[in-house]
Amino acid sequence: MKMRIPYLGAALVATMLASGSVYADGPEPHKNVLRAANFGEEQLKQVLASGVTVDVTDDDGETALMEAADKGNLSAVQLLLKHGAQVNRKDKDGKTALMHAADEGHTPVVQALLAAGADPSAKDEDGETALMMAEEERHNDTATVLRNFHKTAPAAAPAALVGKQGMKAVLRAAYEGETALRQLLAGGTAVDCADNDGETALMEAADKGNLPAVQLLLKCGAKAGLQDHEGKTALMDAASDGHTEVVRVLIAAGADVNARDEDGETALMKALEDHHNDTAEALRAAGAR
Repeated sequence: MKMRIPYLGAALVATMLASGSVYADGPEPHKNVLRAANFGEEQLKQVLASGVTVDVTDDDGETALMEAADKGNLSAVQLLLKHGAQVNRKDKDGKTALMHAADEGHTPVVQALLAAGADPSAKDEDGETALMMAEEERHNDTATVLRNFHKTAPAAAPAALVGKQGMKAVLRAAYEGETALRQLLAGGTAVDCADNDGETALMEAADKGNLPAVQLLLKCGAKAGLQDHEGKTALMDAASDGHTEVVRVLIAAGADVNARDEDGETALMKALEDHHNDTAEALRAAGAR
């Protein structure tokens, strides 16, 4: 006989949740709390009364609130917050529930978390904020909510940022516009600052097909021909994803259309492999072979 969870009594549901028996992968207390929140307030109260805390974490430091935020589950987020979930708690990567929601573009959840006191200026271990994550994934509505939450100007960026933090700061400044980018560069951060993989902001913007950011970075001195640790250039990144207009801009900026990565592949080869015919034609027109 098939068991129908919705018809079980609250006490039985709580017992199953607390034991983890409703999960094929074994007991995971933070998921038990989330499952209870999905059932409703009475079930969540029963689980918490059994001794499981609302902020119990998994091996990665994630709480039920973070999981609910990541999935865009607004009702569960609201219920967990009502029962005392810590809104600014961080997982082992330094990410908060707000960052999880922003990274996935769950705008209503972001709004609920901000209303509950989530700190939009909190940073993860890579120095990224919820706004940076929303912008990088091009969740425009979410980014707008985060930008408008604070009307005051952002704090001045530290001088001479390096590594991944520097690269991400350059990319974010490019998204914000020329004034923000020039202010950052004036502080000593290099426009071609690279992360541990040798990737620059120009490569990231090209990979995402963000034409305005690519144009601004080039205008501010980004080198079109730099290669990461695998030998890939911004042109290869753009060609691989079929971003034809970005490819044309990079070619006009002097990108080498016949440069090869460590596997011996060119931008044209990458475009052809992924059947980006318009991109391939643009490359051939510029002398790619």
